[in-house]
Order: sequence, then structure tokens, then C-alpha cells
Amino acid sequence: VMQNYSTAPSRNLIMAEREMPKKADPIKVLSSFGDQKPVPQNKTDTVVFRRPVPLDAANNGAPVVTASDYLLQEGTTPTARTIQYQDVQVTLQQYGVLMKLSSKAEMLHEDDIPGDMVTLVGEHMGTIEEMISYGVVRGGTNVVYANGTSRAAVNTGISINKLRQVARIIESAHGKRVTEKLSAGVNFGTSAVHAAYLVFIHTDLEADIRNIPGFTPVVEYGQQKPCHEREIGAVEQFRFITSPYFRPWLQAGGTVTAGAFLSGGGTTLTTGDVYPIMVVGQNAWGQVALKGMGSIDPVYLPAKQKNHANPMGQFGYVGANFWKNAVRLNENWLVRVEVCASGL
Repeated sequence: VMQNYSTAPSRNLIMAEREMPKKADPIKVLSSFGDQKPVPQNKTDTVVFRRPVPLDAANNGAPVVTASDYLLQEGTTPTARTIQYQDVQVTLQQYGVLMKLSSKAEMLHEDDIPGDMVTLVGEHMGTIEEMISYGVVRGGTNVVYANGTSRAAVNTGISINKLRQVARIIESAHGKRVTEKLSAGVNFGTSAVHAAYLVFIHTDLEADIRNIPGFTPVVEYGQQKPCHEREIGAVEQFRFITSPYFRPWLQAGGTVTAGAFLSGGGTTLTTGDVYPIMVVGQNAWGQVALKGMGSIDPVYLPAKQKNHANPMGQFGYVGANFWKNAVRLNENWLVRVEVCASGL
């Protein structure tokens, strides 16, 4: 008689469907923000984010109004204007993770291999989703350098003046501060956060951010609540959220003193690693959220489930797939600062 040591819940497809998004949520930082747009099944693979263009819009999208242009003359009907829209399209892409196990591993191994696979798949899905968002947000064309005029020249760290320069760029384009995030859990929806420009940084930059004059750590917020569990604090109108996924461009910067800044992931080289600091305003970018039962398709095929491809019940699968993409909606409300990280 063969004894099965695996737990029943891990062999249940419904349980996998519930657990995988739950495991993915703690991984998500960038993916918790941005304009969220769910896509119904059997509709289209192309999503359109649409917004009206402000009247008298300049190149940065902000209205530049001359009041005298709107002066009315007695008895004369003013020239009527029309409305214009700006469409930004994004095409959904499908991503998937699949793991395979033998019937012997499923039924005789001391570990709950199917259950652990559900956990790993869920976490990896969160990682993939985060990297999709990171690739899109990091790729913005609006960039400020810690020093110099190119990435190859960067050899200094972040400063408060660079952050203020970013705020000036966003505010001159009439960008708004972020006021909501994607709610945790399987249901699609948003929750309110304290208005601020969100700043997404790699964990290597945390020490440099804490050294900025006026930095207030989360523990000193008082009644103001952090907008994410990985938020470390605030400076002026900026709130900083860290993630180890926001990888730098290794040795892409200028010459640094060995040990002063990170280089090649360490401190022994003399060409600085360049880290992106992503500052975003409200509606700066959008994504299709990994939320709801309709957006995740979990797979759990027990080894004992026999079919034409598995007639002897010798192997099974755990996996999932989902549809996802992200898009920059307004380059003027999303700014990347490129800096080096102190070697401590």
C-alpha cells in the first residue's frame, strides 16, 4: 500500500487559485500602483487608455492660456472649439510558470511538494509581474542625471535638489500627486493613500535616502499612514518605496573612487553602477492588474490524474498563466533620476 503524505488542500485547484495571488501580493511594489484597467475575457487583446487633451496644451501637455484670446466682443459669438482625445494603446501579453513533479515525489516525499510548488509559482508570478512594470516605468524618456548629461557620466548620489528638480518638471506639466493604489487581495479595486509623489528605489539606495536632509522615517509619520509595506519614509512631497527588483545598470556610469560608490555590485571597482530612481505622479502610467479570478489561470494536475498523455499516472504539474502588460501614459508625469549608490 502506498501512503500519500501530501496535504489535501495543496491538491485542490480552487485552493491553488486562492493561494497564488496571495503569495504574489507581497512581491508587488510598482505593480500596486499605476492606472489599473481590467480586461474582460473574449473581448480584445488591445487596451486603450484614453484622455481628453487640455485646451491650449503645450508640448508638455499642460495648458498655456492667454486670457485675451478668450475676450468676448459685444454682439459677436466666439469661435467654437472642439474636443481632442489622446489614445495610448497597449497589447496584452501572456506569461506562464510551470513546474513538474513525479507521482513518487507527490505521494512518498516527506515534504508537501505540491503545496510548496503552489507557493513558489505564486511568488514567481508576482516577480514576473513586477519586472514587467519595472521595465516599462524605467524606460521613460524623461530623465535627470545626478551629474553630467548622460548615464556614462554619472558618478554621484542623490540630492534633495535633484528631487526638487523632478517636482518642478512634473508640476510644470500640471501633474498630480498619487492618491490611490491597487487594493490587496483577489478583488479588483483601489484604496486611498496620502497624496504624494511616489519614488521607487532599489534597496541599495536606502541609506542615501535616509541621509537626505529632512527625511522622516515611517515610524515618525504620526497619523499619516504608509502607502505600502515597503515604504521607508518621506522627504517634502516625496514618499520612498524600496524593492530589490529595481536592478541597476552595472558599471554604466562614470569613474568613481573605489569603495565610495557601488561598482559591479561591490566596492572594489572604479566604474559606478547607475541606479534608476523612478518618480511618478497620478495617471503617469497604466497596467492591466493581476486581480480577480478572471485574470489568473492556475494549473494543478495531480500525478494520479490519468489521461492519454499520462496513462500510468506517473507525473503531475503545478503552474499558472496570466495576461499582463503596462504602458507609460504621460512622459511628463514620470521622471527617472539616474544616480550612484554609496559604498558605505
